[in-house]
Amino acid sequence: MKILSLLVMLFLSTVAFAKIWIVDSNPGSTAKDFTNLQAAHDGAAAGDTLYLIGSSVNYITTKVTVTKRLVIIGPGYFLNENANTQANVASAFLNNTSAGICEELELGLGSEGSVVMGLEIIGRVIINANNILFKRNHIRQEAGCNETMLSINASNIMVVQNFMDGNLNSSSKSVIVVSALQTGIMISNNYAYHSCSGCGAGVLALYSPASSSVDVSNNIFYGGINVANGIVQNNLFLSNTLTFISCLVRNNTSEHGMNYLPPGNGNENNTGFNFVATGSTDGKWQLAESSPLKSSGFGGTERGLFGGTEPYILSGIPPIPTIYSFTAPVIGEKNTGLPIQLKVKSNN
Repeated sequence: MKILSLLVMLFLSTVAFAKIWIVDSNPGSTAKDFTNLQAAHDGAAAGDTLYLIGSSVNYITTKVTVTKRLVIIGPGYFLNENANTQANVASAFLNNTSAGICEELELGLGSEGSVVMGLEIIGRVIINANNILFKRNHIRQEAGCNETMLSINASNIMVVQNFMDGNLNSSSKSVIVVSALQTGIMISNNYAYHSCSGCGAGVLALYSPASSSVDVSNNIFYGGINVANGIVQNNLFLSNTLTFISCLVRNNTSEHGMNYLPPGNGNENNTGFNFVATGSTDGKWQLAESSPLKSSGFGGTERGLFGGTEPYILSGIPPIPTIYSFTAPVIGEKNTGLPIQLKVKSNN
């Protein structure tokens, strides 16, 4: 909770005094300050906010390294799959087009206290600065990039409410990797998928060495995990390789045929999940109302993505008001003007 409070304070102080820049790569758009993330980063000052507008045009062409404390916000993802998301259903996506390079975004030295949310990232993210909030993003594998999707090489990092999926085609790579000697890492309410055809056992969605400290709660893991020195609770495991070193492991569930959770403390092996299994790419991972897992997590919360203190938000909608419907006539009248209808909702 101390980590959460610190990062929330950093976020609120950043927003309160920030200058807001509009970054829009849509052709013909005029209400913008920048058209790509690199230019926006270079032109912004520490503490500023960059709003990336949904677009069919890539926001990067080479890796961007953030060296300032910034808030970078996109509109979310899977916007055409879930109801009442955004009037513009395009995502703000980052895809390094440099041949043979998989890195899209690095949070480098100087970016301490930054927030990244609501982006679609095709490739890899590297966190090399402390006190980073990485929230409500979609990371997916880039073709030919069989690399770790999220590398954490710093302390006091929150990775929360993200959707990460890829077939890495390697049992030696993981979706999330924490490097040695890092502390205060929180991995919460994420979907992390690592499938590897022909790799057999040992495929990991999350790896952290014995020298680091990681808390892991309310995630869905397709692929094993190796974690140390933290609390592991309320997770759903669709995997058969689970290693816990000096951890408190409680109220987790592994699917039918899996028996790798330690007994006791509310852990359940070889259990059905009863997902709704229909709907949007992320929505289908909701538990059916009839599932006993809806209230059997630690503290009486739901197990999996949609439980805990910060339940997963469909489409990664950022916690700012959004316009999800906009209608207007083509021609206005002199006396009545141009009547428009907006549907707006707040988001937590």
